[in-house]
Amino acid sequence: MGVAASVLPYARPEGGLATAFRGGGWAVTAASGATLAIVLAVAWRPVAGLAALAASVAGAVAVLALARRRLGGFTGDVLGAAGVVGETIGLAVAAARW
Repeated sequence: MGVAASVLPYARPEGGLATAFRGGGWAVTAASGATLAIVLAVAWRPVAGLAALAASVAGAVAVLALARRRLGGFTGDVLGAAGVVGETIGLAVAAARW
């Protein structure tokens, strides 16, 4: 969510509560978050963990891409939806029989 808020434009010209998440330094946040997620996924189950992580990221990116196309950027609701959709898809893949 932090990376999305830093990379995507804000959808409303007047601003909103989600503008507080905007800022620089997103590369460090992305690198540390990705590293931790990969380590935890591999520690759990290498194949299933990485598949769940990839599915989670794909779901969140799909929501963000839709918001970019339809709204022109993100809002706080879009960030929340991306988090929930990514989490749900990741958990569904993790629950699959491996």
